[in-house]
Amino acid sequence: MAESKQLFNQSFTVFDQKKQKRKKARVRLSTPGAFYLNANKNKMTNCHLVDLGTGGLTIQAGSPLYIGDRITVEFQLSSQTLRIPGVVARATGKDYVVRYEELPPFETGVIQDYIHKVFFKDEKKK
Repeated sequence: MAESKQLFNQSFTVFDQKKQKRKKARVRLSTPGAFYLNANKNKMTNCHLVDLGTGGLTIQAGSPLYIGDRITVEFQLSSQTLRIPGVVARATGKDYVVRYEELPPFETGVIQDYIHKVFFKDEKKK
């Protein structure tokens, strides 16, 4: 696991670049959402978003998911409702890492704006 360094305040953590494997920025958040398996689009299941980035997201769900499951995650971000298809890439307990299949330009813009606001919110107060 990457060593972390505190920067700004406790709500923002930066990981040592030498040990960082991700190429795209991610932020931690706590947002309710829902998902459905692409095989069964009629049954929505509640979930909770734990982190978000332009390459993928992590959710916590009470129902089991398996690596390779194709799902669509729906959630609110910056007063926009996003529906993003993806594939479960990793499953650990109730945490599931979802890698996007293809992130449309509108959703990419909304997520990038949100990440930018989180990273630079402390600088605006100065």
